[in-house]
Amino acid sequence: MNENYSLEELEAYLHGELPAERAKQLEEEIKTDLALQSELEALKITREAIELAGWKTMIQQAQAEFLSEREQETKVKPISGGSSDFFVWTKRIAATLTILLVGLGSFMLISVSPESITANQLDYQIPVMRSSENTLTVIQEAYLQKDYQGVVTLGEKSDTNNPEVSLLVGLSHLELNEFQKAESTLLSLEAFNQKNQTSDFADQIDYYLVKVYLNSSQLDLASERIHKILNDKQHTYHDNFEKMDLVKLSILKLKN
Repeated sequence: MNENYSLEELEAYLHGELPAERAKQLEEEIKTDLALQSELEALKITREAIELAGWKTMIQQAQAEFLSEREQETKVKPISGGSSDFFVWTKRIAATLTILLVGLGSFMLISVSPESITANQLDYQIPVMRSSENTLTVIQEAYLQKDYQGVVTLGEKSDTNNPEVSLLVGLSHLELNEFQKAESTLLSLEAFNQKNQTSDFADQIDYYLVKVYLNSSQLDLASERIHKILNDKQHTYHDNFEKMDLVKLSILKLKN
């Protein structure tokens, strides 16, 4: 925590409410003070997270109700000091709001991890058709049995131009925490699609690359894929991410 600016002042600056002279002084210090830059960025991100989680509205409602009750009390029984005393109470509540927001934000800074974004990620389900002709391949069987090493081994001996084989091999590398190999395999399948103007498992590639990138600390690439999914309402996994996940990514960048 810096010693030159209070939390209230930093909050006011982010909202464009800090007096011009003080704001100009702060902006000059930001240029050279990396710690101050980080503190402002953390405050900005955590406020956004809190707003998305609905906590800010809840706190502000409580604040408004308290101030309304205090105002009613002054009409019945004047507070010592008159309006100046009420102003002091308002400042105290504003300060309390800031402390609560920062406290909740600090909790998020501590608790956010790559797993918190992908904790509910869906496993890939091999399509099963109601047909007597529908027989599972050996690789599909191995994947269903969670024999991921077996899938990789079989994949090395199979047709490398088979999209589903490539997908299952890539996902098996992911399950084995072989993130570089998973990335390489999934990106190769994506390149194959681009070359042949096809879109086999394109949505799955986006979805599972998010986990690959998060676990290999490639946060910008993870952000790009999440943005792509959120911006496409027809994407198979559009509803599996939310704006809060992008905020969590920003928090992860601060932590790294």
